[in-house]
Amino acid sequence: MRLTKKGIAVAAGAAMGAALLFSPVAVASDNPDALDAPADYYSDAEGKTGDELKTALHNIIKGHDELSYDGVKDAIPSTDADPNNDGNVILLYTGDSRPDGGDWNREHVWAKSHGDFGTAMGPGTDLHHLRPADPRTNSTRSNLDFDNGGEEIEYAPGNFYDSDSFEPRDEVKGDVARMVMYMAVRYEGDQYVDLELNEKLENGKNPFHGKQSVLVEWSEQDPPDEFEKTRNDVIYEDFQHNRNPFIDHPEWVKEIWGDGAENPEDPPEDPEDPPTDPPAECEEAKSSEPVDIVDNEIVTSDVKVEGCEGTASASSTASVEITHPDQGELSLYLYAPDGTYYVLQGSGGSGENLSETYTVDLSDEEANGTWTLSVKDYADGNTGTIDSWSLALA
Repeated sequence: MRLTKKGIAVAAGAAMGAALLFSPVAVASDNPDALDAPADYYSDAEGKTGDELKTALHNIIKGHDELSYDGVKDAIPSTDADPNNDGNVILLYTGDSRPDGGDWNREHVWAKSHGDFGTAMGPGTDLHHLRPADPRTNSTRSNLDFDNGGEEIEYAPGNFYDSDSFEPRDEVKGDVARMVMYMAVRYEGDQYVDLELNEKLENGKNPFHGKQSVLVEWSEQDPPDEFEKTRNDVIYEDFQHNRNPFIDHPEWVKEIWGDGAENPEDPPEDPEDPPTDPPAECEEAKSSEPVDIVDNEIVTSDVKVEGCEGTASASSTASVEITHPDQGELSLYLYAPDGTYYVLQGSGGSGENLSETYTVDLSDEEANGTWTLSVKDYADGNTGTIDSWSLALA
């Protein structure tokens, strides 16, 4: 038996009607013939933990050979080949085997709307998270975040969903977790979107994917099997020439994310020590003191809005003045009083310092309360200061 997050006991993989609609392909749990990563592939990551390990792995796996979206479709018959049925591929969520030209489509395991990268080369065409899937199941999963529980899918037994989350079958829970974790390490800004795990569901177009603690749990419960290891080898040898480090070293999951309950990579929703700024005018709330920017950390600065009526404006503006040797190594988030966040700037680009005004649609937000500017520094040796920032809501 299994217990869903709604607290309903459900028989995993229970037959719908008289029988299951298919028989998932069985895959061995060990791979004695799998290729190992080259002896020095992970040498720069040895002995590191936490953010240092995450950064080292990013530097190792970035710069891979990119495919077009059509190239992905041509590659999947090799990466996801059914070892027991030549010319077929194994579908991720259902586990059944279908001809490589048959009824399946390309599933972005890291939902492509989370970061709004679509099918652009880079995150939108990265084989390490693109898998063949049954079209109906793919449509049901849509862009849902991952979590336990929900209603079992009649045509895909063992998979569950509800309004805000999707739970894949037990045999691929770890596969899903490690693919999403790969994306969070591979894409750290640079010329691409900065992707991170978090503890939220319904992340929408924000570049986050949840639920982190559940993904950590799934990775431990379902370690890499023969199919997953072989797939990693094929992508490395024949296509992208980079590897998913969490397949080669599943122990690194907890070295970076611990038990997943807290995420140092996410800007805080509720700063622990909000400053006691004097009430600001509704038209423009200003920060009162500079804030030092620390290497590879997140810092926050608050302004307090009082005396406004109703919601903020669709044409609200956040004006930022930052001293920093390389503005491209910073990402900026604006947090509303209710914890909703808005991405002002992802990391990437270049140029010294940052003097910028961002127009933000805050029409759904109550104006009054504490608003937070969160700044993340991505690199060693480049400290700086949030000199000042202001928020105009009217």
